[in-house]
Amino acid sequence: MEITRENTGDMTATVRIAISPAEYTENVNKVLKDYQRKANVPGFRPGHVPFGMIKKMYGSAVFADEVNKLVSDSLNNYITEEKLDILGQPLPNMERTPVFDWKEEKEIEFFFDLGYSPAFELILDDSISLEYPVIKVSEEMLDKYIVDMQQRFGKMGNPEISSEKDVLNGEFTELDEEGNVLEDGISHSSKLLIDTVQDETIKKLLLGLKAGDSVIFNPSKASGNLTETASMLGITKERAENLNSDFHFTVNEITNIEPAALNEELYNQVFPEAGITDEAAFRDKIRAESEQSFVPDSDHLFMHTVQEKLMENTAMPLPDAFLKRWLLESNDGKITAEDLEQDYHKYADSMKWQLLENRMIKDFGIEVGDDEIKDFVKDRYLPGWRNMPLTTDLASRLETLANTFLETRHDEVRRIIDGLYEVRIATLVKSKVNLVEKEISYEDFVSLDALKH
Repeated sequence: MEITRENTGDMTATVRIAISPAEYTENVNKVLKDYQRKANVPGFRPGHVPFGMIKKMYGSAVFADEVNKLVSDSLNNYITEEKLDILGQPLPNMERTPVFDWKEEKEIEFFFDLGYSPAFELILDDSISLEYPVIKVSEEMLDKYIVDMQQRFGKMGNPEISSEKDVLNGEFTELDEEGNVLEDGISHSSKLLIDTVQDETIKKLLLGLKAGDSVIFNPSKASGNLTETASMLGITKERAENLNSDFHFTVNEITNIEPAALNEELYNQVFPEAGITDEAAFRDKIRAESEQSFVPDSDHLFMHTVQEKLMENTAMPLPDAFLKRWLLESNDGKITAEDLEQDYHKYADSMKWQLLENRMIKDFGIEVGDDEIKDFVKDRYLPGWRNMPLTTDLASRLETLANTFLETRHDEVRRIIDGLYEVRIATLVKSKVNLVEKEISYEDFVSLDALKH
């Protein structure tokens, strides 16, 4: 086999692979003999079909398969051995590759075009100043978080008279147009959260009720939502779509959540190990943990700034003609030449950033291991498991869940890996550049993040 390379431009080359019959004939015949052994042809006993007939029937296809395998393996090995840093994948050069008859065993030539990755200098030091958004929790947000916690740790109550935050447990009975119970109509026991009722007139009707009271209203009008109406009445969405009946609703029970008081009992329930004894410390702890929870969001937005700055600072020419051709051929007709020409700058920027990411990963030895991916999956299945006393059974079940996820959810695993690498790269960049922290409200952050996307 002869493999040669010819540079066709500053960042492109063409590889020629020439193979002789001696390099493929043995494998071709081996496969054909296996076909002969298994062939079931009328008029011949199994395993006794003449080799010439088998070759005539399958020779061209087997010849093509074996030669293509040989050429593909040889090209990949050549790229590895020569340490060629290429973009995309090699592309067959059909203009230079001669047309040949797959039935004729002779020396065959193949030509492939390559695009080289650009050489560039990665500058990542304190000569670069980057703004980092630090999301601050406002007093209004803090108040809302505390109300949510009071609700979450509140106790179930049974008020005598219904108010807006209460849940009514009762019986729905469908009525006809005259207001009588509809024969074979819908009858269903269900719960109704007054605060979710969309129609204000109906909502007022549900206030001030006691157990045993009855009211008549239209559930479809009350909810304004097919899914909620269907759930409330225990019917399908299709049936709810055409439903416009009034219903008799009898209250059996009124329940609500009595918010937990702001005292040490609540503080210890929310933060068991913190030893908080007063509201001010409780608010400070919630604020600190909330702002810490926003760090991944800040990092994500920060990485947009990093991407823009590093790409702006890094001279990185690309073999544009080769890349355009590779994008068209590798996307199987999903993009047109016109669309590519219009959006090529986006593809080029994506390629440049990928090269920058790969350089940072290589130069600074960034790695994401299997155990880290598994731990991420375990966090999804059982948040807080790291702080739990893990029994042998629970640890085994979590490990099985994580392994199954890695083996079956390949696209999601790829996204998890990409996310973990982004976190590592963000941490790296923050440690290298001159980081200028800028406090920003959550509302302003959301607006800024929307602009970046």
